Amino acid sequence: MKKSLLFLLISLFASIVLAGCVAYVPGPPPMDGIYAPGPPPEPMVEVMPAIPFPGAVWLGGYWGYGGRGWAWNRGYWDRPPRYGAVWAPGHWYHAGPRGWGWRAGHWR
Repeated sequence: MKKSLLFLLISLFASIVLAGCVAYVPGPPPMDGIYAPGPPPEPMVEVMPAIPFPGAVWLGGYWGYGGRGWAWNRGYWDRPPRYGAVWAPGHWYHAGPRGWGWRAGHWR
């Protein structure tokens, strides 16, 4: 009887502790040195899901360019690398005869 009660209490405690665990899946790595023949389409409107943890920062989606053309990379929540860090979003810029260049977002 004592062993089953102890097992029940340990199981209950483990369930409570693990209930707060959230799986974190990082977004796609930033692109740099990418050029496109024309400007990107208008940004898509994204609905931000609920904040997954305190201090999370929303990194908005962006248009990526590859061999098959433009593709939308969805935004995601991320943890700042240090206190007070600010996210500078990536952006496309006109690169003259090369077309349009991509500057990846970064923390500053």
